[in-house]
Amino acid sequence: MPEAAPEATDLNPQFMAELAEDEGPHTWWVASTDPEERAKLRERNLHIFKHKYPPTYKVLESYVPKAELVFGDDGQPDMRFNDMLFYDGDINGFTEKQLDAFEKNPNRLWVNRPQPNNLDEHTGWFIDDMITSLTKEGEIELSVGRSEKTSFYALVMGIGLGPHLPDVIDRTQCRNMFLLEPNWEGIYHSLDLLDWGKILMEFQKRDGDIYFYIDGSPQTWMDALRLQIRRVNAISIDGLNVFTHYRNSEFDEFTKKFNVESQLLMSGMGFFYDEQIMLQNSVDNLRHGGARTYVRSFDGFAKIPAVIVGCGPSLDDNIKDIKRLEDKAVIISCGSALGPLLAAGIRPDFQMELENLNVMRVMSYAAERFDLSGICLVASSTVERKIKDFFDEVIYYFRPALSNFPIFSGNDDACPQNLDPTVTNVGLAFAQEVAFKEFYLFGIDMGQKGSNRHHATDSYHYSEVAKNDRKRTFEQEVPANFGGKAGTNYGLFWARDSFQRSIALTLDRGHKYFNCSDGALIKGATPRLSRTVDLPDPVEKRDQKVHDIIERFPKFEEEDFKERWQPDQMIDALNGVCDELIDIFAECDLVRGSDHLIASSRIFYGPPGDRFYNFGRLMLRGTVGLALVSVDYYTSRIKDGEKYDLANDLVRASLTRLINRMRVVAIEHIEMLDREEDADVAYLEGKLPIDLDKVPDLSKRRTEEGAPAILEATES
Repeated sequence: MPEAAPEATDLNPQFMAELAEDEGPHTWWVASTDPEERAKLRERNLHIFKHKYPPTYKVLESYVPKAELVFGDDGQPDMRFNDMLFYDGDINGFTEKQLDAFEKNPNRLWVNRPQPNNLDEHTGWFIDDMITSLTKEGEIELSVGRSEKTSFYALVMGIGLGPHLPDVIDRTQCRNMFLLEPNWEGIYHSLDLLDWGKILMEFQKRDGDIYFYIDGSPQTWMDALRLQIRRVNAISIDGLNVFTHYRNSEFDEFTKKFNVESQLLMSGMGFFYDEQIMLQNSVDNLRHGGARTYVRSFDGFAKIPAVIVGCGPSLDDNIKDIKRLEDKAVIISCGSALGPLLAAGIRPDFQMELENLNVMRVMSYAAERFDLSGICLVASSTVERKIKDFFDEVIYYFRPALSNFPIFSGNDDACPQNLDPTVTNVGLAFAQEVAFKEFYLFGIDMGQKGSNRHHATDSYHYSEVAKNDRKRTFEQEVPANFGGKAGTNYGLFWARDSFQRSIALTLDRGHKYFNCSDGALIKGATPRLSRTVDLPDPVEKRDQKVHDIIERFPKFEEEDFKERWQPDQMIDALNGVCDELIDIFAECDLVRGSDHLIASSRIFYGPPGDRFYNFGRLMLRGTVGLALVSVDYYTSRIKDGEKYDLANDLVRASLTRLINRMRVVAIEHIEMLDREEDADVAYLEGKLPIDLDKVPDLSKRRTEEGAPAILEATES
C-alpha cells in the first residue's frame, strides 16, 4: 500500500548529494569487491528504502539470509547456497546472454486494436473522428505494428542480485517497473551491489516508480499488478516489456495467469452511455422512497444455514433436495435461478441481482408464470427501473465504481465485497455479510460437466424468447466437483476464482461450505451429494431470520433523495472535470509523451474529492480512458515522424470534441432527470446529433500543484 511521502529533512544530505552525482545506468551496477564500499552502499540503500518503502525496509533490516554472497577469482559476485552457485560463477556472461536475447526477441504485451464496433457509440465516434482527421485531413499514414522498443511499463520476473536491471531500465525507457521475486535472498544481497538509490531517483525524474512484489503468490501478484496499473495509468499497457531473469515454477504459473488476464487489465472501465442509464435507473429507483439500502454490519452469527442457488445445469438434478431442505435453511436465489425454483414450488427468501441491464427479461419471464410476493429483492440501485414493481421488499446496494455511488451513498459499507463478476458471487457475498456460517451451494456449476446444457432446463435461457441468445462455450478444463473434469470459460473461471478467495477469507472463522453442484470444483467448499444433505431443525426459524435480516437495513425515503440529489452541484463538478481534462490535453504532447496519461489517471483513480467531483470523474472515466487507449494505439503507429506535431493538433481537437459531446449530453440528462423526464436513449448512446454550441463558457478550474517530494513513497 502507498506510504506517506517523506519530508526532505528526513533524508541524509550527504546521501542525497551522492545520489545526485549520477552518470547513468552504466554506474548503477557497482558490484565492488571492496567490503567497505559494499557496506557504504548498503547503508545508503537501506536509508532510501527506510523512507520510501518502510515495510520492505523492515524485512531487509532484520533478514537473515540463507545464501552467502561470494566473489570469484575474477571478481564476479554470486550467491552460494548449499555449495551451489546461483549464476554458476559467471554472472556477467549469464546477464549478457539474457540481454542479447531480450534485444533480439523482446517479450511484449500487445493490446487488441480498438475498433468502433466493439465499443460504445461515443468511443466509436471518437475513433472514426480521430482516424479521419489523421488520414484524410492530415494525410498521415499508420503502420500495422508498434515500432519503438520503449514502453511505459516493464515487468521483470526475478531480481536476483540485480545485474540486469540497469540495462532493462535503459533499453525500455519505462516510467514504471514491476519487480516480482518469490524470496528475499537476492534483493537482500543486491543492497551491496546495486545502487538502488540512483535507480529510484531516475524513476522519480521520469515521474514514475518501482513496485516491489516480494513473497506472495502468482494470484496476489496479478491482483496487485492490476490494482497498481489502474492507479498509475491503465491506458499504456500496449507494448509492455516482460523480462524473465531466471526460471521458477511460480513465475511459470504467473505467466499463464498473466497471458489470460492481461487483456482485461483495462476491463471494467465502463462506458459513458452505461453511466447515463445507471444514473437514470438509480434516480427512478430511489426518488419516491420505500426501498431499503444495504449497509454492512455484524449482528451475531446466524443459527440457520444458507442455501445459495445458481442456475447451472446441475440444478435440474438437485431441485428436489432443495425443496426437501427449504424450511430448514434460508434460500438465496441468484439471477435466473428464480424461475426453476418457483417452478419446483420453492419460494426463495432473497432474490439477488447484479447487472443493470437485461434483468427485466428474466424477471418478466418468471413473473408471468409465478407470484413473486414474499421474496425480498437485493440488487444494485442501477437495476432496471421496473424490477422493483415485482417485489414487496427491495434492498439496494451501491457499487463504488459507478458514478451514482458518490451521489446517493459514498459509504464503502453500502456494497457487498467481492461481488464480481457474476450474480452467484453477489449471493455468496450477501450471505457472508449477513453473518451466515454454514453454506450449501446448488447449481453453482461455474460451467458444465458431461452435458450440452449451459443452464437449468426450466430457466429463461431455454424459453422461446431467449432462443436467439448467444450460445455459451466452455473451452477451459478444470477439476470437477465430484471427480473428473468440467468445462468452463474465462468469465466463469474468474467467478470461480473470486468464489474461492471469498471462501478462503472466512475459513478461519469457523465457516463451513458444501458444494452440492455437479460442475467445477470450488476450493474451500467440501463436495457433497445433495441427497446426503439432511439438515436438523434450525435453532432459529427461517421466517424470523429473514425478517431480522431485512429489518437491519435502513429505509431510503424521499427526504433522503432530496438531500442527496443536487443537480446544480453535479453539473458544476462535471464541467470542472471536463475543463481539467481539456487543459491537460492542451498542455501535453499526446503523440510522443505520456504525461497526459499519468495526469488523467490521477483524475480518474487518484485520491477522492468531494462527492460531486467523484461523480463527475466516474461519469467520464470509462469512455475517456478507452479514447486515450485508442490515441496511444494509433499514434504509436504513425510512419512519418515529421508529422507528429500535426497529429498532436488533430488528436487534441478530436479529444476536445469528445469531451464536449459528453458534457452536453450529461448536463442535459441531469436537467431532464430533475424534471422527471425520460431522455431519448438514442441520444444518450450518441447515435443522434449533439449540438456542441451548448458547451458552456466556464472559467478554468485547474490549480497548479506543488512540486513532488524528493522521494514520493509507493509501497505495494
